[in-house]
Amino acid sequence: MLQRRGNFFTSRIVVPRDLQGLLGRVEITRSLRTTDLREANRKNLLWEPHIGTLLSRLRKHGSSMKQGELEQLTQRYLAASFDEIEDRLALDWTPAGLEEYSSQLNELCHDISGALAHADTSSTISLAREMAPDDDDLSHRKLARRLIEVRLTAAMAELRAVAGEPLRRPEAAQRAPESPVATETSPKVSEMAAMYAEERISQGRWSPKTAKQSATIFQLIADLLGDPPIGEVTKGHIRQLGLDITKLPSNMVKRYPGLTVADVLAKTEGDASVVRLEPRSVNKNYHHVRTLFAWAAEHDHIAQSPAAILREVEEGRPQDARKAFVDADITALFSEIAKKAKEPYGLWVPRIMAFTGCRMGEAAQLRRGDVRIEQGVPIFDFNEEADEKNLKTDGSMRQVPIHPRLLGLGIMAFVAGCPDGFLFPKRVRHTKNPERSNTDLLSKQLNRWLRAAGVTDPRKKVQSFRGTFTTRMKELGVPEYHIAEIVGHENDNITTGRYGKRSNLATLREVVARLVLPI
Repeated sequence: MLQRRGNFFTSRIVVPRDLQGLLGRVEITRSLRTTDLREANRKNLLWEPHIGTLLSRLRKHGSSMKQGELEQLTQRYLAASFDEIEDRLALDWTPAGLEEYSSQLNELCHDISGALAHADTSSTISLAREMAPDDDDLSHRKLARRLIEVRLTAAMAELRAVAGEPLRRPEAAQRAPESPVATETSPKVSEMAAMYAEERISQGRWSPKTAKQSATIFQLIADLLGDPPIGEVTKGHIRQLGLDITKLPSNMVKRYPGLTVADVLAKTEGDASVVRLEPRSVNKNYHHVRTLFAWAAEHDHIAQSPAAILREVEEGRPQDARKAFVDADITALFSEIAKKAKEPYGLWVPRIMAFTGCRMGEAAQLRRGDVRIEQGVPIFDFNEEADEKNLKTDGSMRQVPIHPRLLGLGIMAFVAGCPDGFLFPKRVRHTKNPERSNTDLLSKQLNRWLRAAGVTDPRKKVQSFRGTFTTRMKELGVPEYHIAEIVGHENDNITTGRYGKRSNLATLREVVARLVLPI
């Protein structure tokens, strides 16, 4: 359940009675580090399955664990509080945000110190009674005071760290060794991957297409490692895994049907004529390795991730992966569109992308009700409020003022002339094939027109309108947080993002209106 403690929301999970003795506590709490209820609910949905996995594992294997192993498991939860402090210290703080947070910590320390000075154990006495139900009142008060002291120790350590001192962990809060709690019960790499995938799919964070691609990569990882228990994988194994991935041939399954990955590596060893994976594909595999082991660590299957050492290979400059358009490209494309487009979507989807920086799917799945006037400002409402609509991230849900040029081109009249429902036909915004993008057909058609217009640079695609919008906004001196709000990027800045409010539509209208394109 969610609780508010001070200014922040906290997740509180009650440990089932049959597991309280094994875990040594009756509840598990975690600060969600947010004052926003919606964000707290989102984080809580991610945190609760982690604990569910731990409790299931305890129920299955707890009776066979030795006492030292149980103590090690409990120690990790104590260490987790200091891990959270380190996470907060690593945030991208602004001077103002850091000063405000330091003030909050100072106030918290005073409150806890006051409770100790007045022997006020009211904040922890209930927890003490739950943790030791068979003890007497004197023992409960002693335990309650110790719990307050623990809170003060953590808060003071964080306050000193914010002031510039090293973060000093108490001996009891030191991280457990890298070995797993019980190697014999550690799931295999393939089993851990299946658990991770199940969570992502159940939470709606993976599409069927992403799930299938990830399953293929995880199977490759398990095969390269030999599918050992995940707790037995060391940094040395990860280094070798990273090296093996760089040696994999491209299109391996098609070129070497029936061979295992070990057979393929042996067959192609030292053969300079073999085309290996591109850096981008190597990094995609590396990303799956890191996320899998990080997830396993969060779920307490391993003490810490050995995959943190895996560094991406050089792909070239990020901006070169997809290149922004110049005016000549835009003029040529829309000239071609004017000749080729037979239906409204061919004209309006790229126009909307150009003047909002939105993704192709976001433009294609607009409904009539999503184009309207709010607070006196004509806007596009990018949302998921209908079947067959989906957005990439939470930050993608937003309202973007309609550019004056789109208004001049007649966007409102076009929308008014459409029937209720989606503006564009289903075939360009949705597919039943889970292995294809919903906008696969639309993307291919628009990019054919782009090539026909003479824009042949492979780094330039119709999706480059998103990068073009962002680049030109930056060149105009528009603040990063305004750009993030418009294009639907997550803003991790502690002041303007996590705790800041979204800009009003009138302000964003002025920002959008600064963009000039030859359309």
